[in-house]
Amino acid sequence: MSIEIWQFPKAAERAQLVKALKELGYREGKNVFSPGPPRTVSLFWAEPQDFKSTSGVDASVFPLDEKWKEAWETPNDWAVRTRTSIWASSFDQEHQNKTVRRIRKDFGGSFYNDHFGHNRYNVIERCPSTPASRGIYALVTRLQGELDSLENGLPLESIKSLVTPKGLITEQNDKTGVMRVVKQIDPSRVIYNGLVPFLVAAIECLFRESFEVLLTYDTSAQRMFEEQNRKVPFTEVAALARGETCLERITSEWYSFQSLDSVHKAFKEVFGIDVWKVLRSRKKIRNRLPMLSDALQNLIGARHGVVHHFSLDRQLDREGFLGLLELVRALVEVMAKEIENKLGVLLGPG
Repeated sequence: MSIEIWQFPKAAERAQLVKALKELGYREGKNVFSPGPPRTVSLFWAEPQDFKSTSGVDASVFPLDEKWKEAWETPNDWAVRTRTSIWASSFDQEHQNKTVRRIRKDFGGSFYNDHFGHNRYNVIERCPSTPASRGIYALVTRLQGELDSLENGLPLESIKSLVTPKGLITEQNDKTGVMRVVKQIDPSRVIYNGLVPFLVAAIECLFRESFEVLLTYDTSAQRMFEEQNRKVPFTEVAALARGETCLERITSEWYSFQSLDSVHKAFKEVFGIDVWKVLRSRKKIRNRLPMLSDALQNLIGARHGVVHHFSLDRQLDREGFLGLLELVRALVEVMAKEIENKLGVLLGPG
C-alpha cells in the first residue's frame, strides 16, 4: 500500500514543476511501474544518509486532459503526483509533505491525499530513533525478507510414493521404512543441501553488517581503533580513497564472522555485547527447544561439509531445512533484541 498525493497547481508549466522538484533533491529517471501518459516526467527522492529513508518518495509531473481539468476544477495543463509507501519512515513522509507545501506555495492550487483527504498533509507518527537503530532495523528487515522469499520459493520433495508389486507405498502406509530410504535419492535434497551455505551467509551478514553499523555511530569504539597500530594493505587504502570501501568495512575485515568465537570477541571487546551469553539460551524452533549455540555450530559444520568436501546430508528433507531456516530467523530475532537493549531505543524506521 502507498500514500499518494495528487496536486493541481493553478498555474505552472512542466519545466517549472520539474525544476522545483529537483531543487528539493529529486532526480529524474524512469518509472517502469507507473510511467504515466506521454510527456510525463518521473523523478525520485531518497535520503540514505543515516538510514533515514525506507522507501523514498517518487514523483511525476504529468499532463491533464480536459476531463481531468473538469474533474479537479483546475485550468492548469500539468499536475504533480507524489507517492511513498504506507510503511515509509517519518523522514520519507515528511519530505512528501515538504514537496506538496513547496508546489502549493510556488504555484497555488489544491491537492488530494488518498489517506487523509482534500488539502490534508500526512499525519506523521514519529517514534524515537537513532541512526544506529534505524540501520540495524534496515538490516534485520532485509534479512527477514530474504529468508521469507527463500521459504516461499523452497521446492517440495519430488518422491511422494513408491510403486511395488504389492501396491503403492506412501509415508502413511510404509511399515518397512523403505520410503525413508528411497527418499534419500530425492533430487530436492540436493537443493536443500545446496541452500545451507545461503543460511550461513545470512548469519555472517547479520554479524558483519550490524558490527559495521554500530561502529559507524559509536565514537568510543572508533577511538579504540584509532589508538591501535595496525597495518592496512595498500589495496584497501586505494579503495578507500576511491570511495569503494569505508573504514568500518576495513575494520570488520579484521574479524571472522563465520566463527562464533571471533564474533563474540568482536562484539564483546568493541561494544560490550556478550554474544555467547545470547547464544547459550534455548529458543523454540518448530517442535524443538535447542540451545542456539549448539544448533548454530551444527549448521556451520554442515555448511563446511558442503562447501569444502561436497558432503551432502541425505537425511535433510524439506521439514529439516525449514527448521534450519527457523533457526536463522531466531538468531536474527535474539541479536536484534540484544542490540536494541544496548542502544536503549526500539529498532524501527524512525
